[in-house]
Amino acid sequence: MSFAVLPERSSILLATALLAGLDPCGRRSGAEESAAVQARRVFDKTRDALVKVTGVATLRLTASDRPGMSLPEREQKVRSDATVIDKSGLVVLSLSAIDPSRLIDGREANTPGGPMKMEATATVNDLEIILADGTEVPATMVFKDTDSDLAFVRPKPDAAEAQGVTFAPVDLAAGGRPAVADPTVSVTRLDDVFNNEPALTMGQVSAVIERPRACFLATNMVRSCPTYSLDGTLLGIAAVRITKAQGQALVIVPAAEVGKLVAQVPAAGDKPDEQK
Repeated sequence: MSFAVLPERSSILLATALLAGLDPCGRRSGAEESAAVQARRVFDKTRDALVKVTGVATLRLTASDRPGMSLPEREQKVRSDATVIDKSGLVVLSLSAIDPSRLIDGREANTPGGPMKMEATATVNDLEIILADGTEVPATMVFKDTDSDLAFVRPKPDAAEAQGVTFAPVDLAAGGRPAVADPTVSVTRLDDVFNNEPALTMGQVSAVIERPRACFLATNMVRSCPTYSLDGTLLGIAAVRITKAQGQALVIVPAAEVGKLVAQVPAAGDKPDEQK
């Protein structure tokens, strides 16, 4: 003979389970999950949003304080992580990761003839988006914002390699605002030697900056890559804050700020705007 559990008994069992950190089915509740478990959930959900962008940068250097003096142009291969932000394959990445002039322009170089202030410009060509399976998709830079150090790259409209590809973008509209000491998860993609496998790093918010441009600082963030809170809320994309006087610092550009820039990106098929 079986007996139904009385309502009072059910309430007691439920209360006991909650106090023990379990849900009514005996599983550990979300509040009691370890940071590692939560980080893995974020990683599994967002890993497909990470790709690579490669290209060739032609770098030009001149000495601003020595008229007529310049160095020969040189080409260098560039490669960076990038984050997919819409289903058409539009990706965002740190501009300085593929434009080497960003970290040189306005700096002083020590030469046998004394300090020399450099002016640098670069043209980035032959861009490709490298998908997780190694597929190389011809791409073009469609917009850049030097203040935020962000570049936006999209597959070329006629790229056969992009046909039938399903992109898994991050949700910029669901971005959040962290507090100091909040734990973070940054997702990245490793290099060829590790078969472009996705990886994660865990960190912690160290500062929330409001002026002159909103940004977050955190440990273990990765340039061009997204950083999340443990509940999976996108905090932003890591880029470089550059000042002529104080050098460079890695920051997280808030998701809301990235979203404002996306609104300025030309639609697929329109003429790219790379001038800002």
